[in-house]
Amino acid sequence: MFRSALLALTLLCPSLAVAQSFTFDGRVALSAHDLDGGSSIGVIDVTGVVPLGRKAPLGFEFGAFAYALTGKHPHETYAALVWNDRWRAGVVRPAYDSVLPSVFARAAPYLAYERAEYARAHATVEAMRHTAVPWGLSWRQSLGRTDVAVSLHDASKGHFGALSLAVAYNGEGWQLAAAIEAVSSDRHSIERINAKIGARVDLGRAELGIAYLHPDANRRPDALALDLVVPVPGRLNLMAFGEFTADGRDDAYGIALDHAFRPDSSLLVAATDGARGRAFHLTLEHRF
Repeated sequence: MFRSALLALTLLCPSLAVAQSFTFDGRVALSAHDLDGGSSIGVIDVTGVVPLGRKAPLGFEFGAFAYALTGKHPHETYAALVWNDRWRAGVVRPAYDSVLPSVFARAAPYLAYERAEYARAHATVEAMRHTAVPWGLSWRQSLGRTDVAVSLHDASKGHFGALSLAVAYNGEGWQLAAAIEAVSSDRHSIERINAKIGARVDLGRAELGIAYLHPDANRRPDALALDLVVPVPGRLNLMAFGEFTADGRDDAYGIALDHAFRPDSSLLVAATDGARGRAFHLTLEHRF
């Protein structure tokens, strides 16, 4: 009932914005792959904000992070009151998810779904896998070149609480980012921690990303994430990416070609390998 109400609000809010301006951004994608005999997966990661007053900086934010595949629809739905684009109260996005996303997110969405525990917050994973929706409060602000986000979550169904912090510094041609999420059971002392730290750097026209992932609260081993994007002729980008665990038992990696046929739309063809076996992925992506 709760999740249905949130989804209904998400669909209703654009109509509430008549005669008012509202913002909407994010991405949607449809991907086909040949794992387990072949299947498809849909991805939606969007956020909209409807202003609620002309004089006060108050708004209503709605959104979703969801995968759609046969027999499953793992997702998290967001709905929160927003003050001055800094404070949010309701079902809020974890600060942990605001930096260092999965290296598989664009080219191999099915692997991003299967391996969500490596890069996503415990609060997000529990909502996706077990419908344990956390209520919370968040704050975010840009301080010069530094972006800071903090969020607090409490899930009565999942019997956990979480506090996450993310920081990103944007230099000239490089970025350094880090995030930490402390997870407690039944609101008691901290039991486990998720953490990640990484950087992106421009190498001429190419771009390199590296991150160390410590998803202990999500019961996954530490991993090193790498991705490289190199422009090639014909509006194409060559991509190489992977997550490599300490013992090598849950590695995954791949290469892809990304063709931007419009400024906001891309077609990606990828080949991956790892613990789940070899696979090919064909993904159509649109960015808002």
